Amino acid sequence: MNAEGNKIPLIEVKGLCKDFEDTQVLKSVDTVIYKGDTVAVIGPSGSGKSTFLRCLNCLEDPTAGSIWFDGEDLADMRVDINKHRENIGMVFQQFNLFNNKTVLQNIMLAPVHLQTKKAGGIFAKRAVKAEIKARNRETALSLLRRIGLEEKANAYPSTLSGGQKQRIAIVRALAMNPKVILFDEPTSALDPEMVGEVLDLIKQLADEGMTMVIVTHEMGFAREVADRVLFMDDGRITEDAPPAELFTNPKHPRTAEFLSKVL
Repeated sequence: MNAEGNKIPLIEVKGLCKDFEDTQVLKSVDTVIYKGDTVAVIGPSGSGKSTFLRCLNCLEDPTAGSIWFDGEDLADMRVDINKHRENIGMVFQQFNLFNNKTVLQNIMLAPVHLQTKKAGGIFAKRAVKAEIKARNRETALSLLRRIGLEEKANAYPSTLSGGQKQRIAIVRALAMNPKVILFDEPTSALDPEMVGEVLDLIKQLADEGMTMVIVTHEMGFAREVADRVLFMDDGRITEDAPPAELFTNPKHPRTAEFLSKVL
């Protein structure tokens, strides 16, 4: 919040559309993500939730509309997308860890690459490269200690449980010190007994004020943790409200119909 107590917009989405050939998946989506907010995105399968998230991270190019982040429109082809991706973390359903690298290497890979590039890339001095690796190794170990997996630093992803892999994927995103983290159904690939450990970590991040947008089917989690819940249907955000309001007194008939089936 600013000095007047008003929330500060971090991402502003205006008229966002996305077509795949003859199919319009997003239909003029408008919303604002504020700094420090946890926003849950719910809705039926095929409603455009994951596509919306992928547009925010520039993994999909919008067909129309704008996505304002840090004063620039990410939908503008002239904007350096890679510069902004440094500040937008992404956690996927299927973890997306490199199986040929250890847990520690997975966490260090992106920040070491980025910082080395800024220091001159292949022309950076050997001592500078060594310092970058040492600094990021300590950061990675600190993050692993935080989630109780320091002993897995030299393990490979194939030896981990699904819950462990997803927690590693989350701290890999944190290692970049992003301004926002996007979660695409982070528990959908997990066995039921592993869901809790991942949701607990996300709750911790919410309590610490990390800005997050979470596509989820976990209604109880959305109700407990989110500051706002967006309901999407047929490529549109049809309802945007605090969880206490949306879950107990939905305004849109489609929201009420959906909740009657999943609660």
